[in-house]
Amino acid sequence: MKITPLDIQQQRFRVRFRGFDMVEVDNFLELAANEFEELLRENNRLKEEERQKTEKIQELEGAERELRNALISAQQICEEMKNNARKEGDLIIEEAKATARKILETAQAQAMQVETEIAHLKRRRAEFEATLKGILEMHMKLVDAYPGNPMSPAGPKAE
Repeated sequence: MKITPLDIQQQRFRVRFRGFDMVEVDNFLELAANEFEELLRENNRLKEEERQKTEKIQELEGAERELRNALISAQQICEEMKNNARKEGDLIIEEAKATARKILETAQAQAMQVETEIAHLKRRRAEFEATLKGILEMHMKLVDAYPGNPMSPAGPKAE
């Protein structure tokens, strides 16, 4: 059974012969009741403070959990972004290499085509030179064979 300050104040003792001084007992009970009441108020105030602090701790722990989860999520997102960027970079490099290979192959094919065309043109030039030389030689023979040519071995004919 809990004792309240009111219980102390209302407590009455039986009077007996050679008993306690009633005024002293009443004064002491009044003092004890007041002190007890003050201690109960203090105890209630401390319990309320403890409750509020416990609530605040729980709130802070909840916020800490949320922050920790947010941090973990941010780290995971960061890792995913790094991995995606790495993969994208690798793809870009592979595409660039493929493009470079195609350009190189095209350039080599064009170079071979130009070399083939140059060889063809050289053959045509040689053929043209040979044909021209043949024509010139024939014309020289005709000029040499012309009877009115002073340089011809037959010389000019007297008329």
